[in-house]
Amino acid sequence: MKKKDITKIVIIAIVILFVIPFLINFSFKTYSTRFLVAEWSAGDLLSFYGAVLGALITLIGLIVTLNYQSKQARKDDEIKYKPILKLKSVETEYNGFMGRRELKILFPYHSFNGDEFKVQKENYYYKQMEETSDFHLIFQNKGRGEAIEVSLDCAEIKEVDWDQSSHLYIGTSVPLSLGEILVDESADIIISLPNFLFLKEGQINNHIWFYLTVSYDDMFLRNRRTLKILVDFQIIPKTKAPAPYFYKEGFEYYEVEVLYMGSQQIKEDSGQ
Repeated sequence: MKKKDITKIVIIAIVILFVIPFLINFSFKTYSTRFLVAEWSAGDLLSFYGAVLGALITLIGLIVTLNYQSKQARKDDEIKYKPILKLKSVETEYNGFMGRRELKILFPYHSFNGDEFKVQKENYYYKQMEETSDFHLIFQNKGRGEAIEVSLDCAEIKEVDWDQSSHLYIGTSVPLSLGEILVDESADIIISLPNFLFLKEGQINNHIWFYLTVSYDDMFLRNRRTLKILVDFQIIPKTKAPAPYFYKEGFEYYEVEVLYMGSQQIKEDSGQ
């Protein structure tokens, strides 16, 4: 029961138990009209208060019962129509018809100065940096109800273990709306990683981790949930390639192979 409801009940009870009887009794005593010539006896007063208290207790019991039934029905609906988003799979190729958003991982591009073949070289390296490995993160609604206002709230590069200041960044702004996801339907978040990167010379085991946060509501817009995922990719150097510019001492430019290694669900929050 809300505080406002309790306050209203207390005010009504005070008016019924004290104000109205006082006014009635005052009217009888002042003889303001010929029809009001009687006075209340103690028995009349006790009978009045007994009837009022009985009605008040019944009313309070009814309000408490209705309030409990309303809360119970709400809980039952939340369980019955609860959406549950899970990361179903990660695919390199997927053509399913669904809500789709892309996160492009980019490396800063530097132009060339003082080179007579500047345009050709720029075009060459630009094409290299446009070559990507795409991974489709398929999120499926495995619950019993529709997921409403699904949103990719956060996408960030958590760690690049071969280079603490790698300058890699996500070239897509968030949040991104994924719309509505019906029961057993899916949404696709594509992570595109470049196929050419500067890697630390001699380091073969390279990993990059991404942190994603997806939030969604149930069909009643009562209980918004948050799904947090940590995704791991391995970067394997294949062959050295001509570098577009000098990056850092001890780093070489490679054509790389990108492998999906797995994901971990951090936690799922829910709130009113």
